[in-house]
Amino acid sequence: MTFVSTSKLASTLSKVNDDKTPEKNALKTATSMLPVVLTEVDKRHQSLPMTSLYDLFHGSNQGSTFRTCFYVTKVEPTDVAESVVCYDKKTKKTASARNGKGDLVHRMQFLAKDVSTQFNNNVYRILLYTHEGLGQNFLGRAANLHKDAAGLRRVREQCATLTRFNSWVDAVVERRNGYYFIKDTRMVL
Repeated sequence: MTFVSTSKLASTLSKVNDDKTPEKNALKTATSMLPVVLTEVDKRHQSLPMTSLYDLFHGSNQGSTFRTCFYVTKVEPTDVAESVVCYDKKTKKTASARNGKGDLVHRMQFLAKDVSTQFNNNVYRILLYTHEGLGQNFLGRAANLHKDAAGLRRVREQCATLTRFNSWVDAVVERRNGYYFIKDTRMVL
């Protein structure tokens, strides 16, 4: 018998491993009806209750850290090479990685929906900004995508996987100034 490692029943067992073989096979097919969860959250956040996007954006939630599950309808910026920028810590400004100076960081926005919001006209913005350490493990280490062809191909494939039909993101988000930033989450598929 198999269990999802985050289930309550699995927490009573000594060792539980997630078998990702069906999900990996589903990603290889052109269309799949099997839902695939592409990410996993850090162990310290696995006990957080799931919060729907509707409750995140329209509810009166207490606290600043939440766990949510959503699917991505679009990744911005559309030009994937511009999703990695240079961040200057002194001025706290970003510039294109093409000829900028500073630390390379991911700066992406996911337009997201979930079961609670799929029948309304709204899409919700979830941010992946790694300049302050949040979400730094989500896509891996940032590289200058204007100069690194292999890195550009990898990020394009990750964005295509994120926007694929029936692909879900299980993420921990932190609310800062009314925006939700991904943190302590990484892609596993």
